[in-house]
Amino acid sequence: MLRMFVSFIVSFLLIVPNAKAKDWSKPDGGVSTKMSKEMTINFDNFVFRKEFKKNMVLTERNVPIRQGLIEFSENYFGEKGVKFNLSYSDIGDQMDWSRGGTAGFAQRFQLGEPLKKTSKKGTDKWYRIQINYPMHQPVTKHTLTLFDFKMIHGKTERDLGPAFNINNNNFLFMLPHQVAFSKTNETGAKSFESDTYALGLDYKYDELVGKWLFIVMNAKWDKDGHFHMWINGKLRVSYYGDMSRGSDRVRFKFGPYRHHMSHATEQGESIPDINVYYSSLSKTNKCKDLWNGCEELTSQLTGYSQAFGLKDASMCTAGDCRPLNPMNPFQ
Repeated sequence: MLRMFVSFIVSFLLIVPNAKAKDWSKPDGGVSTKMSKEMTINFDNFVFRKEFKKNMVLTERNVPIRQGLIEFSENYFGEKGVKFNLSYSDIGDQMDWSRGGTAGFAQRFQLGEPLKKTSKKGTDKWYRIQINYPMHQPVTKHTLTLFDFKMIHGKTERDLGPAFNINNNNFLFMLPHQVAFSKTNETGAKSFESDTYALGLDYKYDELVGKWLFIVMNAKWDKDGHFHMWINGKLRVSYYGDMSRGSDRVRFKFGPYRHHMSHATEQGESIPDINVYYSSLSKTNKCKDLWNGCEELTSQLTGYSQAFGLKDASMCTAGDCRPLNPMNPFQ
């Protein structure tokens, strides 16, 4: 069931065009992506560290800001951070809400790096993000993306990067690894579709839902690259291979992004209001700038692609997913 649903999601996500190719450092089209001075100060005080400070903007398809959508606190479950409250009644850009001609398809409130602050091809970057998602908020027949990366060609997002999701009430990590083919989308722009590992984290993660996930990632965005991800100090994914796939830059985005909601409502499922908490978002050149005990992390690397704690693994191409061995999906 998980593989079938992942196949549907990957197929739809990869064929949706990026209808608004824009340089986020220059808001246009009447859409405000620049944060207010007060919001910038709050994010820098409560959430952002290192290279993310003063270097993030709102995405152009966000739902409108309303009272209660964003709240900051010195103590969310023992951590300083921000809470995003997303309601099904929040309607954003029609390219999300009515995508594919179906009302209620997707909604988001995300922040991301402006073009000039994205990571260039060839750079080796460390990322830290803390996430708390209360377990009483079901995500069954739709998908919630908690953070992701986008591959930029020129000034336009043309391909997907790694993404951390929840669907079927389980954590699902998506890792594209090579371009399958290119095409021209309905806007006339060139886009790419990549083969993607869909890695379902095992049932032990049920115990972590509702608690802070301390996620550290190291990515070398290059043809001879790598991507490593540790959760709560334990290596979960380590991949060596092409992490640029012809792109010039890579953008990091975070915040709740719910999609395929109409897939759920058409089956009689209601979409609940959700709270998602984030803390300590960092991007740096060195692990020691964002994590104590980096040796404990890097000592888990072997120089070979590997994954741990998976209950399910698939390889998805053009919406067709075939099962892989969760003990060694990269073999």
